[in-house]
Order: sequence, then C-alpha cells, then structure tokens
Amino acid sequence: MHQNQKFKAVILGAAGMTGGELLRILARHSQISVTAAISKSKRGTPIGVTHPHLRSYFQGMNFVSYDEAPINEADIAFVALPHGSSANEVAKLLEAGLKVVDLSADFRLNDPEVYRHWYGLDHPRPDLLESAAYGLPELNRGKIISANLTSGVGCNATASILAILPLARAGLIESVHLDVRAGSSEAGARPSTGSHHPFRSRSARIVEPFSHRHLAEVSQELELPLEKLSMRLSTMEAVRGVQACADVTLNTKLSEKELWKIYRTTYSVEPFVELCPARPSHLRFPDPKLVWGSNKALVGFALKDDIHCLVVSAIDNLMKGAAGSAVQSANLMLGIPETEGLEMQPVYPA
Repeated sequence: MHQNQKFKAVILGAAGMTGGELLRILARHSQISVTAAISKSKRGTPIGVTHPHLRSYFQGMNFVSYDEAPINEADIAFVALPHGSSANEVAKLLEAGLKVVDLSADFRLNDPEVYRHWYGLDHPRPDLLESAAYGLPELNRGKIISANLTSGVGCNATASILAILPLARAGLIESVHLDVRAGSSEAGARPSTGSHHPFRSRSARIVEPFSHRHLAEVSQELELPLEKLSMRLSTMEAVRGVQACADVTLNTKLSEKELWKIYRTTYSVEPFVELCPARPSHLRFPDPKLVWGSNKALVGFALKDDIHCLVVSAIDNLMKGAAGSAVQSANLMLGIPETEGLEMQPVYPA
C-alpha cells in the first residue's frame, strides 16, 4: 500500500451536489489533494460561493474550465457529470493516463443494449464497458483494486444491493420486492416540477410504481433475473438519505439465528456496513437520519416466517450512494487504505 504517497485529483462537475461532496471529503484527505475543480457554468468563480460550507478549505481556489485544468499533472479524476455526458470525457482522461472514477450511470451497466433500454441512449463508448469495474467495494473490491476505470453506483442500487447481498451470495433468493424511499437531493441540483422543494415538501409521492433504472444494476451485479425483482421508488421528507425495504421470499427455510449468521459473516469484515440491533425495536430497522453525512450503511432485518423476511438498509445518497463510494473506490485504485478520508461520523440529531 502507498500509505505515505501523495496523489493529485481533478473533479469534473465540481459545482454540483456530488461534486461538492467530493470536495468536502478530499478537503481533509491525507493523501489525495484537489488540484482543479472543473465547472463550465461556474468557471472563474470561487468554490466557496457555490459551496459556502467549504470556503475556508478552498480559499483562493476558483472553478476552472477543462482546458485550464492541469490534467497531465493529475493521478486520478472524479467525473460528476450528467448521464450521457460523461463517457467521452472519461475516454479523454484515460488516454491522458489518469485513473478515473465516474459517478454517472455511463459505465454501471456492462451491456450497451441494456444501457439503451434503461437510459434511452446509444452508449457513447461501448468499447470501454468491459474494462470498467462496478464501483461498490463491498461487492467488487478485487476488480476495483486493479482497475483504471471504476463506475459510480446508483444510490438506490447501493441501498438495495447492500440489503440483499448476503442472501444473494448464499443463493437463497426466490424473489424480492424493493420499496425504496429517497430524499430530494437524489434529483440533483437543478429543480424540476417533481423535485423542486416547494412542491415536494410534505408530500408522499410514488415516483416509479414497479421498476426503476437502478434495478438493472441490482439484477446485473447480484445475478438475479429481472423477473424475480421489482422496485417501487417513493419520495420522503428529507434532503439526504435512501431507505430500501426488501421484502424477500427465500427458496430455503431459515431460522432467525441462521439469518444473523449469514449477515454477520458477510459484513463483519466491512468497514462501512453495520448491522442494526434486534432490540430496542425502534432501532431494528435503520432510519437514514442515522447515517447522514457519513459513508456508513446500516442494515436491519426480521424474519416473518421461515421463508419470508424483511431487510432494510439506509445510506446517505450523496455519500455511500455517490461521493463516498467514489472515494472509497479511488483509495483502492491508488493503493491507499480504503477508509482514508471517510471515517467521519454521522451527524445526529439532524
């Protein structure tokens, strides 16, 4: 491991929400420093104007255009651009010799036909799909370590995968219905009628009743056929956070003791995944408020009978669902201790 080596990073799309989270994490990272915060729309303006909570960490540093950025001096790039806009920029960065973590959806799905189905676009760089590592370390650590390109992971997919990963690895899943609730920041910084806070606040809204494009990642990475999966996405009254409730039908009878053993075996070695206690009852299933601002994921479960269980996970969508997992992946790619820069505790109450 490169425990003392220093690395330089550039961030594309640094003015957005996930770009701001990357800046927040890297502001205190001991081995990765930001040499350029790239933003076409904010070029020339101080970082602290767009991200006022970071003003003291990036004093005198302005957003720059891509052409102004010292790309050739950097070791790694974080690309936080919109879906469909990222792939060609990623290709340029790889050609310049950088390692790349792409937070968009452009490299999450390894089949260009599947990408077209879910995103309605022809993939701009299908030639790079095979070399991209899916960027969820709990699932894909070995491939990430040796990758030059790591994809981002959908926040709803992250929460869903972490909820049912132990059962999928054990081959125990007959079917799963995922009921996912998400905070408003999942919609990004540009408001729409559906996402703008005055319209969304205090509402209970179903966004997708039966399926969501992040379901494609769950199917791909857990090797579960889509006919065994469904996902309902709803809004919740929060800025941050995702809660995924997985109603699982098992293909084998299990006791609660056996279920605990399966989850403990999988997650006892994971630095950012914690199991919720069986008691007290109000803490058995995780509330996203308990992980806000951190890279943690909480998982809790209960057995209804010997073939049905409810598994619930909670993450901060901007952290473990985006920028946190991106930095976690970058640490692995650069040979840095995986937890570096990511051991901040959640903020509570909030």
